[in-house]
Amino acid sequence: MADARLEGFLDAMREGGLRITTARRIIARNLLAMDGHVTGQRLAARVRAEAPEIDDSTVYRFLEAASELGLTVHRQLDVGPAVHHLADDAHVHLICSGCGTLQEVPESAFRTLTTQFTERYGFTIRPNHFAVEGWCASCLAGDPGSRLPHAR
Repeated sequence: MADARLEGFLDAMREGGLRITTARRIIARNLLAMDGHVTGQRLAARVRAEAPEIDDSTVYRFLEAASELGLTVHRQLDVGPAVHHLADDAHVHLICSGCGTLQEVPESAFRTLTTQFTERYGFTIRPNHFAVEGWCASCLAGDPGSRLPHAR
């Protein structure tokens, strides 16, 4: 199954006009093996451990190409580095401004909002590119361990 997923990913890169080099194959295999949100730095470190000759810039160019082809999605979750994940795992991130809790919700949860923006304003939003900030239920309830919205 993992080999089929890798080959499918590489086939999509080929269809997008990219030549599949040894470096791209190694980077793709490592990306697919990582769980959750992947930073360029974490992926580069993992790739370097296997193939020290692959430069960090090659990894970052790979991530950019994969994103342009729609194979991965990069998101800015906070002030830190952008994270990447496979496009077949479509979700939106909700971040609590009080306690910093990160929650993933299906992209479909924003379908109505996306439709409304398109119909009313002629603008199609991509809610999956940035995290949506707000307040979790615990912070709104006044959990003593969290910063309340009115305390900001």
